[in-house]
Amino acid sequence: MSANPMSANQPELPAALLSAFGRADSVITISQQAVVANWRYLASLSSPTTETAAVVKADAYGLGASQLAPHLVDAGCRTFFVMSLDEAITLRGALNDSGHDANGHDTSRHDTSGHDKHAVLILGGCHRGQEDEMLAHDITPVINTSEQAERLGKVARERGMTIPVALHIDTGMSRLGLDTQETARLAKQVTEKSPILDGLSPRWLMSHLRAGEDDADPANEAQLHAFTTLRTAFPGIAGSLANSGGTLRGPDFHFDMTRPGIALYGLHPAGMGMSGQQAEQAGRLIPAIRWDARILQIRAAKAGDAVGYNGTHVLVRDSRIATIGVGYADGYMRALGNRAIVVIAGHEAPVIGRVSMDSITVDVTDIPATTLQTASTATVLGDGYNLARMADDAGTIGYEILTRLGQRPRRLYLPA
Repeated sequence: MSANPMSANQPELPAALLSAFGRADSVITISQQAVVANWRYLASLSSPTTETAAVVKADAYGLGASQLAPHLVDAGCRTFFVMSLDEAITLRGALNDSGHDANGHDTSRHDTSGHDKHAVLILGGCHRGQEDEMLAHDITPVINTSEQAERLGKVARERGMTIPVALHIDTGMSRLGLDTQETARLAKQVTEKSPILDGLSPRWLMSHLRAGEDDADPANEAQLHAFTTLRTAFPGIAGSLANSGGTLRGPDFHFDMTRPGIALYGLHPAGMGMSGQQAEQAGRLIPAIRWDARILQIRAAKAGDAVGYNGTHVLVRDSRIATIGVGYADGYMRALGNRAIVVIAGHEAPVIGRVSMDSITVDVTDIPATTLQTASTATVLGDGYNLARMADDAGTIGYEILTRLGQRPRRLYLPA
């Protein structure tokens, strides 16, 4: 099993964290080494001829795309997926600023097929009026509709240039992507070399699994069959079907490029309750995030006292209550009230009462008084209480936990 850089650094974190808090009441520690190690593990599941991209949309699922992407490039990643043009331009700037010139003008940064080694693709496509900025920053659009294909083809012909694109076909998600009729029409245009598409260079044919994390869902095999069949209508174009779930499902789903997202950040997409191969895979993924908060106060309370707004927790014994400096304004989900735990100096303590805007209350009665005398922080997300468990307690998924992290907590990046 891979070493966990977050765990390996655990004994030294408290002093570093106290220094990192500064003016903040909570600190989110992000391991760049873990993200790189997860990418390498996911890449190792595919053959050497399959490219492993990185999905860094939503600011790398809340962990910082501009900070993490350059380290992924150093590890060998050359293709990134974001959602919008705004995200793409921000990422391109970060790659350039870090010395990874991915603007396409340096021919040494192209592989033997002429592809830009650091391609940035926008999953939402290029919308009307965005064409100039997209081209200026060498962003690759994902084509989701016939209108997008025809409009960008016209732009390319008017400017006497070729625009690289990815073609997204829907195989059962009923979300983004060309529908059945649009796919058939586009395939015919490709086969007949229709002038409508002149100027476009389709580099990838892609689709998206709707339940890649679910071993029991027959949609996976149905989508695999549909994608495999449709590929024959688009000869010579690299295929990409696998998200994190598909990447972990095995090589049948990998084709020419995988597109892992959540797994890069240490979470198996199946979440809680895994067994067998999925549990083994989850053990290989390294959590990339730890979240600690200050202990603001410890007070004594009597049996019968109510805790927090509206008194949703009433003490059944004389207790010690710690108030921790993190709340829903920091991204700590309100649904965790009366459900979650925190870890203080290796001891679990339950969250009691409602989550407030700026704080939570926890029952520390069972933690030795001598331990509490020296404790100054609590881990609200980390080794003792992982992302899958937090998401399950909140009645949601780890994706939402990460992408809802607030801007108030200070970020501390461990070296790659």
